[in-house]
Amino acid sequence: MKLGVCCLLFAFAGTVLAADTVQSHIPYKTVAEALAALKQLKGASFSTVRGWTIVTDEVHFTVWSFSPPSDPSYPAVVRRMVTSNGKGSQVTLDVLCEADKASCANLVREFHDMTTRG
Repeated sequence: MKLGVCCLLFAFAGTVLAADTVQSHIPYKTVAEALAALKQLKGASFSTVRGWTIVTDEVHFTVWSFSPPSDPSYPAVVRRMVTSNGKGSQVTLDVLCEADKASCANLVREFHDMTTRG
């Protein structure tokens, strides 16, 4: 199993702070481990949108998006977290992707574009 692109951080304005780093800030070793842990998280809500499993953790201002088996990035999870940077808010995007590097890079681009479009 090859791990592809693992994380990308950016502000709402779309400024890239770090890309294609070696270590993801997602605190789980695998996508399956992340999903299993979130199923135990009190207060998290689950939904499905176009095959994607979406987990919303309002307490931590975080949305987790798990790719479906039909997506080339599968298995992958994207965590978007709103944080305060002292001057306002920013969205931190972390990706744990177990697919090939090209599929993972495409996943990062899609979520970056979706998030910066507002």
